[in-house]
Amino acid sequence: MTTIHFIRHGQSTWNAEVRIQGTSDPDLSELGRSQAKALVGKLPEFDRLFSSDLKRTRQTIDLILSGNTENVEYRSTLREIHLGPWEGMLLTDATEQHPEQTDNFRNNPEKFAIGDAETFAELQARAHNAVNDIVAECPSQTVLVVSHGAFLKALLIDYENRPLSNIWADPHMDNCGHSIVEYASGTPQVIKFADLDEW
Repeated sequence: MTTIHFIRHGQSTWNAEVRIQGTSDPDLSELGRSQAKALVGKLPEFDRLFSSDLKRTRQTIDLILSGNTENVEYRSTLREIHLGPWEGMLLTDATEQHPEQTDNFRNNPEKFAIGDAETFAELQARAHNAVNDIVAECPSQTVLVVSHGAFLKALLIDYENRPLSNIWADPHMDNCGHSIVEYASGTPQVIKFADLDEW
């Protein structure tokens, strides 16, 4: 049986500003660095290590592993949802300029669609493909994957047979939220869904 521990990255500077990130590449904030450091020594030993290739995930896994990242595999397939023209905008500005689609993003994610951006259905399919590849490569191993909030929520709600419209429903995927999934024969079993410490 393969077991994957999923960690969302720590708070980024753009999270702190409530600025839309997607596949853009801000650094961790000081709080984000503290969140990642707080996981040191709290996780098991891992056979394989994977991370999104964006800076906020690279910096998170570097801090979790105390700099011992020579065996980390960085993959673009583990990136956050691509939000096209919205990336870099403050959420308040996007809400003012695109009220219908920001409402869909928050309240009807299955209807969200803007030019040059992924839909949530496309994100979910990409997440499944990326993680299925890792499971196939890591039989009977314990694995760490550091990725992003929407990516992880899209994957985990589907494992729990919840519709895509539930992507923002509880449990909230906070920064450095920790989830665990076991992959035996049949359906993946969610053991822990964004189990959080208080920061």
